[in-house]
Amino acid sequence: MSEQRAAGGGREVALIALLVVVAAIALAQSWNRWLDPIIDTGRDLYIPEQIARGTTLYRDVRYQYPPLAPYLLAAITSVIGHSLASYTAMGLLQSIVIVVALWLALRRTAGVLAAFVGGLCFVALSMAGASTWGANFVFPYSYAATLGMMFLVIALAAFLYERAGLAIAALVAASWCKVEYAAGAALIVIVLLIARRLRLQYALAFFGTMAATFATAAFYFRHTRWLSENVFAATLTKGVVARHFFGSVSGTADWPKNLGLAVVGAAAIAIVAYAFRLSTTVAVVAVIGSLLLTADDAFFRGWGLLQIAALIAGVRDRTSPLIVFAAFSIASTLRVPLNVTPAWYGCVLIVPVYALIAHVLFGELPRYGVRPAFWLPLIAAFCIRDLADQRVRFSVKAYPIVSSRGTFFDSNSDRARVLNEIIRTIHGGTMSVMPEGITLNYLTGTTTPLSFHTFTPPETADPAIESAVIEELRTRRPDRVAVLSRDVSEYGYHAFGSDYDRRIGEVLVAHYRVERRWKTPRFEAILFRRGD
Repeated sequence: MSEQRAAGGGREVALIALLVVVAAIALAQSWNRWLDPIIDTGRDLYIPEQIARGTTLYRDVRYQYPPLAPYLLAAITSVIGHSLASYTAMGLLQSIVIVVALWLALRRTAGVLAAFVGGLCFVALSMAGASTWGANFVFPYSYAATLGMMFLVIALAAFLYERAGLAIAALVAASWCKVEYAAGAALIVIVLLIARRLRLQYALAFFGTMAATFATAAFYFRHTRWLSENVFAATLTKGVVARHFFGSVSGTADWPKNLGLAVVGAAAIAIVAYAFRLSTTVAVVAVIGSLLLTADDAFFRGWGLLQIAALIAGVRDRTSPLIVFAAFSIASTLRVPLNVTPAWYGCVLIVPVYALIAHVLFGELPRYGVRPAFWLPLIAAFCIRDLADQRVRFSVKAYPIVSSRGTFFDSNSDRARVLNEIIRTIHGGTMSVMPEGITLNYLTGTTTPLSFHTFTPPETADPAIESAVIEELRTRRPDRVAVLSRDVSEYGYHAFGSDYDRRIGEVLVAHYRVERRWKTPRFEAILFRRGD
C-alpha cells in the first residue's frame, strides 16, 4: 500500500512539474508582449493610481463595471507600486490561484489526471492567450474579468470541499467585478439550492450580502451616476453599435455557423466517447478522428451544448459533483453562448468549462467504460496548437515601447516609434487621448481632466454623449489632446472624427493648435496643444 501511495505521489509530482514547464514555455515566449499599447488594459493601469490619489470612480472617471476590481488594484498597487512589473506580478498571481483552485477541485472529484488536464488547458490556452492582444490573464483586456473569474474558480473549489461560507464570499466578490458574473453567481446559487446541494441559509446569505453591499456602494457613490451613466450606460448596453459588438462577442451575429459547429462538435464528442468503449483498434481510429475537433474549436463549442446535458444529468443525481461543474460552466458562458472557445472573450469565460470537461472525461465517463487516456492526444493537440500559435503571434511584437513604468513590446514598428517619441516629449500636465488611449496617460504620467476616456463608438457616438464630451472639453480644458489612429471597425465604424464624433474634432480644431503630427504607413497621431 505504501508503495502504491509513493507511486501515486510520484505521478502527481511529475504532472505538476510538467504543468510548470508548460506554463514557463507560455510565459517565456510571450514575456512583456501581453499588453496592447492602446486598447482596453489602460483603464486598469491608469484608474487605480488615480483612485489612490483621491479620484472618485464614476464621477471623475467613467467606468463600465462594478467597483471592486479598480479599488482592489488601487489597494495592492499602493503597496507594491504602479509599474508594469507590479501588474505582471498580479497577473501571474491570479493565474497561479486559478491553477491551484482547478487542481484542488478536480483532484478531489476525478483524480490527479483530471486535475492536470484542467490546469493544462488553462496555462496553455488562456493564461497567455494571443487570439487578440489582451486576451490573456497576465495583462488582460479587463482585470475585472480575470479577477472575477479567479473568485468564481475559488468558489467552485470551495463548494466541492463543502466550504459553503467561503464559496458564497467568493461569489459575492466575483459579482462586484462584472455584472455578468453577478448574474452567473445568482444562477449558480439558485441551481444548487433547487438541486438541494446548497442550504437555504447560504442562499439567503448570498442574496442578503449582495443587498447589503449594494446599499453600501449606493451610499458611497451617491454623488455619482454610477449605474445609469456607467455600469448600465445605455450607449454601452443598447442601440445598434452595442448590438453589433456584443452580437460578435456572443456568436449570435453568425449564429447559423456557430450553432452548426456546436451541434457537430457535441455529436462528434458523443461518437468518439462511444468509440473509446469499443475495441482498441476502434479506439485508436477514434483518437485520430477526434483531432478533427480542433478545427474552429468545434470541441469546445460542442461543450456549449453538452454543458446543458451535464446539468440535467447532475440534477438527476444530486449527490454527484457534476451539477456543480455544470452550473459554473453554464453561468460563466452566458455572455458567449455560441462562442464557447478559448479565443477573445472566451479566453476568460471558458475557464470553468475546462473544469467541466476534465471532470466529465476523466471522472464521469470512465464509470461507463470510456477509457480516459484516449482523450489525452486531443487535449495535447489543442495545447500544442495554441502554444505554437502564441509563439508566432507574440514573435511579431518585437518593437520596444520604453517608459518610466517599464518596457513592453509592440507588433507595429511605426506605432512603437511614435509612442516612444510622445513618451519622451510629454512629462506631466493634463492630456486626453482619443480614442481609447488612456494607456498613454499612464505611460506619460499625465492625467485626463475628462470623465470620458474611451471615445469608441459605444461610448461617444451618440449625439447626446458627444455633446457632453464637448461640454467637458470647454470647461475642463486639458492641456493637450492626442488623437490616435485606432481601428474601430469591430463596432461598425471607420475612424474617430471621420464617421463619428465629428463635432469633437471641430472643437479641437477651433480651440487647440497642432503641436506635432505623426503620419506613418501603419500609425498616425496628432498632438494638439490648448490655444490660450
